[in-house]
Amino acid sequence: MSSPARPDEPSASPIPGFPGPIDGLDISSGLRRMEGDPELYLALLRDFVATERNAATVIADALAADDCPAATRCAHTVKGLSGTFGAYRLQPVAQNLEQALRDARPRAEVDTLLGHFRAELQALMAALDATLPPEPAPVPQHGPVDRDQLAAVCAELLPLLIDCDMAAIRVVETHAGLLGCAFGTDFRAIEHALRSFDFEIAEAALIAACHKHGFPAPAA
Repeated sequence: MSSPARPDEPSASPIPGFPGPIDGLDISSGLRRMEGDPELYLALLRDFVATERNAATVIADALAADDCPAATRCAHTVKGLSGTFGAYRLQPVAQNLEQALRDARPRAEVDTLLGHFRAELQALMAALDATLPPEPAPVPQHGPVDRDQLAAVCAELLPLLIDCDMAAIRVVETHAGLLGCAFGTDFRAIEHALRSFDFEIAEAALIAACHKHGFPAPAA
């Protein structure tokens, strides 16, 4: 993914509930990639904070263990997500670090790039911590699972996953209560894969969860 252009002037946030622009984040660009869905954008930003906050430490630990592939994968993940969200400062720094790891450049050079990566990541996380509105409490679903409703949701979801359609994330967010009740902790694998834009893993996790919990797997 190409590096998003840095805006000349921070624009007012188009997302209700934001007190203003977020330093280092092109919100308008990120929203376009979310097909204009502000709630989805907010949900994915919160997930990014939760999952990638310690990415610099993860990379450093992988390098200390001589596990360059793991370090490269982590840098690649942050590069892709930051580009998707419009993090115009972090994305090129993550890209430079990933390339250096892939090229097996000298450790001193990698360490310098990792330092830049850590600084930009911490700055963005601090800005997001200070600005993101609180996450709404999930609405739990209790009692027996409506099998017909679950079948309909899964039948809607599977083709979206196969097509790598962003609408799949909205389906999962909308029906999180039903899916969580049906699949328990296995639902988290589907949700996490989607929020990392790994549609193939989410597809496999959905089918596996249906089989494991005794529900008919949706047909492609």
